[in-house]
Order: sequence, then structure tokens, then C-alpha cells
Amino acid sequence: MKIVAFFIRHGETDLNKEDAFRGDLDVPLNEEGEKQAQDLVSMFSARSFSDAFQSDRLRVRQTLEPLMEAHDMVPKTLTNLESLNTGDLAGQPKDEKNLEMLKWYRDHPDEQIPGGETVRGFRDRVDPILMMIIRVGQESGKPVVACVHGSIIKELGRLLYDDIGSLKVEPGGIVAVFSTPKGYIAKPIFKDSEEAEPMPGS
Repeated sequence: MKIVAFFIRHGETDLNKEDAFRGDLDVPLNEEGEKQAQDLVSMFSARSFSDAFQSDRLRVRQTLEPLMEAHDMVPKTLTNLESLNTGDLAGQPKDEKNLEMLKWYRDHPDEQIPGGETVRGFRDRVDPILMMIIRVGQESGKPVVACVHGSIIKELGRLLYDDIGSLKVEPGGIVAVFSTPKGYIAKPIFKDSEEAEPMPGS
């Protein structure tokens, strides 16, 4: 069993702290998010990567930038790695009413979120990119790193375990994907900023 990919959830923003939908909004990291970005440098100090990927949102680019500078790498920006576009929900609190509304659209993936996109369309653009990233790490012999959004981590859980909550991590968290004789598995190796498991070997 070897690690083929690391998926990093971008660091904290004020909207994360307020527990509000980010969606397509292009918000920056807050002070805690900037610290989380710097922490990635020491976490991955003994690691090398075959490639790196990111979405084009500011909070993602700010999260990955210190790690890329430390490794003298330039990440590839993939617009298909953008978060689920929650449309009119973006910036709104994740209260019971709004969460129930989003759940309805997840249960009806062909219905368009007002002002946003369909869950089916989101999955159609994200799933091939996720598998491409994993295969790059598999074929290169060294893991890749990708900085993404929470909704992308959820889709990775759905792809591998048919469960969008199976790989949940907080902002700044990390999920590792492993190649095994029976296929790919994944696990959170750093869920939040309070405590981390040791970075596993390949």
C-alpha cells in the first residue's frame, strides 16, 4: 500500500469561521488560514511530490503557495476543481433551513441550485479530474498534492466510499489516497488544527 495523492482542504476563511456557505465566492484566508498554510510546509518537509494541482480560487492559492515555494514547484490550476456553486446560498449561514435546502438539491441532482449549478453537473466536472489526479500519482511513483474545497473532498468520499461524509476534514485538513491491490482507499490524516497523526510513509 502506498500513498499516491494528498488532498488538502484550503485553510480557514471568515466565512468558514461564521459557518456560512462559500460556494463560488472568491474570499481570502483569514489569519488562522494563513497559519494553516504555513504549517503545511513543516508537515510536508520530508515529502516530495510528482505534481501539484489547485483550483483558481484565492483561498486555495493562498493555502498552497507556501508549500509550493518550499518545494520550488508551480501548481497546475484546474477550473474544474472549483467548489460546488451554491448560487444564492453563497454567503448565507448554514442554518437548518439552508442545509435542508442543499440536501434537497443533493437528493435531486438534476435540479439547478438557484443561481448556481446542478449537483449532477458538479459531479460530471469533478469526478474525472479527481481520478486523473490520483492516476498521475499512481503512474509517477511519487504522490501528487492537490489543494481543493470541502465540497471536492466530499465528492472524493462519494467516489471511493459512496459516502460524502466519509472523509470529512476541517479547513487546513488533509486526506491521503492510497493505492492497494484491491483499488484506492483514502483516509483523513490531519482533520483539524488541534492534533495530527504523524505523516504516514509511502
